[in-house]
Amino acid sequence: MKLQVIAVGKLREAYYKAACDEYVGRIRHFLPLEESEVPSATSDNGNGTGKGALQTEADAILKQIPQGSKLIVLDIRGKQLSSEQLSQFLQDEMLASTNRLSFVIGGAWGLSPILLDSAALRLSFSPMTFPHELARVMLYEQLYRALCLWKGLPYHK
Repeated sequence: MKLQVIAVGKLREAYYKAACDEYVGRIRHFLPLEESEVPSATSDNGNGTGKGALQTEADAILKQIPQGSKLIVLDIRGKQLSSEQLSQFLQDEMLASTNRLSFVIGGAWGLSPILLDSAALRLSFSPMTFPHELARVMLYEQLYRALCLWKGLPYHK
C-alpha cells in the first residue's frame, strides 16, 4: 500500500517544514509516501463564499489523485479516531489490498463538497481549527504513530 498526502498551499515556516520532513522520513521506513502541494486559490470570485476558490482547489487536487485511490479528507466535521483506531484503519486497508490512500488537507476555505462527498473517510483531529501547516504536521505524526502501533514499536506510550 502507498500513502499520499495532498495539501493546499506550501509550508512557509521552516519549523513546520522541518517537522514534516522528519515524520515523512520516518513513515517511509514503513510505507511509500508521496507528497503533493496544490496552490491556494487567491480568489473566491468576489462573492465572499469561497465557492470559486473551493472549485479551483478541488480541480487541482483531483488531478493529483490516481484512479483507484481511496480518498481520506481532513474535515473539522469528520470522524475523530484515536491513534489506535487510525492504526487499525491502516491495517484493515492493507488487508483489503487497498493500493493507495490519498489524504487531503484543504486550504483556508476548507474543501469542496465534491471532495467531501467522494471521501471514503472524513477525518477530524478536533472540533478546533488549526493552521493548515500544523494540520499537516499533525497528520504525518499520527500516521507515523499509527504505523508504530501496528508494528509494536515503543513510540506510542
